Amino acid sequence: MSGRANCALMFGLRFEGQGEGKTSGRKRVRDQRNCGDHFQLAGSADPAKMLGSSSSNGAGERPDVQKSSNSKGECIMDLDKKLKGVLRRRTFLKRTACAAAAGALSMPWIKTASAQEFAGKELRVLTWSDPTGQAAVRNILRPFETETGARIKPDLTGTTSDMIAKIRASAARPQYDLVILSGFGASTLAEAGLLEEPNWEQIPNSQDLSPQYQSGAKGYGVGYFLWSDGLLYSTSVYDHAPKSYQVLWSEESRGGVIVVPPQSLGAMELIIIAAKMAGGDAKNPDAGFKLLAELKDRILTVENNPTRLVELFRANSAITGALYSPLLYAEYIPDPEYKLSSTLDLEEGFFVDLQLMVIPKGHPGDRTAINALINKALDPEVQGKMAEEVWYGPTNTKAVLSGKAKAIPYIPSPDVIANRAVSLDADYLASVRDEWVRRYTQAIS
Repeated sequence: MSGRANCALMFGLRFEGQGEGKTSGRKRVRDQRNCGDHFQLAGSADPAKMLGSSSSNGAGERPDVQKSSNSKGECIMDLDKKLKGVLRRRTFLKRTACAAAAGALSMPWIKTASAQEFAGKELRVLTWSDPTGQAAVRNILRPFETETGARIKPDLTGTTSDMIAKIRASAARPQYDLVILSGFGASTLAEAGLLEEPNWEQIPNSQDLSPQYQSGAKGYGVGYFLWSDGLLYSTSVYDHAPKSYQVLWSEESRGGVIVVPPQSLGAMELIIIAAKMAGGDAKNPDAGFKLLAELKDRILTVENNPTRLVELFRANSAITGALYSPLLYAEYIPDPEYKLSSTLDLEEGFFVDLQLMVIPKGHPGDRTAINALINKALDPEVQGKMAEEVWYGPTNTKAVLSGKAKAIPYIPSPDVIANRAVSLDADYLASVRDEWVRRYTQAIS
């Protein structure tokens, strides 16, 4: 949330709570992925082993990977070798007889590239170590290796603040070619002059991104996915999902409200919600802080650790919670034992934070290959698979969601995103963060 203004660099939180109970899957995912509220995965797979060899056809590879062996692809590959990179790829397709023989190509060059287009080229990708990062390895990085011959070396790390630190530390001798991180983190790197702008002509799938989520970080970031925050509620108290955050102030919730700590982005979001409900807005939050003060006698606890929070719902102690991402509770929500559910279908809307892909300045890898990898991440089918696995909101308006994914209410469809999503102004939140943390603390303490 998901620049996340709640990046650990910004809000300074880091949780290592392990808790009792289940220990797999998303249980130890970070709360607010880009903030320092991180839950280290136990026994995380070795990225190198997850990727394997680009030539492998063993079990675990996606069955839909297609290797181009048609005459068009072979011709393009042969001519490309002869030209030795003198001509840009687009110019090459326009000028060669092979392109002419192929007719008017309706798809961008990257769609028809040879399976060995980037053979021998290596790219280093920096992203999260949680299930979202591991899903990226399975659905984006490894298939890209197979399809293009490139070698991808992922560095799966903890938080956005860790990624910022790594890029800053390697600025004199850049080590990474692509970084997938929160919008706030991307903005931080852009402000420091550590990023290069993407070549949009080589990222044709970007044309299908929602306009407001196409880019970020002053044009240096490419929209990747949307992190979403909404309302948690007890299924033992509510038969149907509440339609408004107003339930936090209801008599039913008295003594059973859970709110996020002051340093998290969810707290900033709750301030905005309260301000709107009190007739103000993000730029005029005073009435919202007064309304938050009315929660004091309704609050059960201030908690950000999913492993502890779900136990409160299971024990019938917790009734509602705000603002939290259902992505962090994907392992618990389907289990009736926890009596927990979440909703994004709220009158006031739900919050989204744009996650971005950025290219470090002075990157060692091939620029065309990097843009091709970004394009792969934006593929409609890839976006659909990632959404289903980790409950991300796709940025591609043509994302292909399976029947199963469409039935999961915590995966916002392109239509829901267009009509209900509330975007955050990361730069503005960064400017008021210290004051808001102080006033939020006073309001709920």
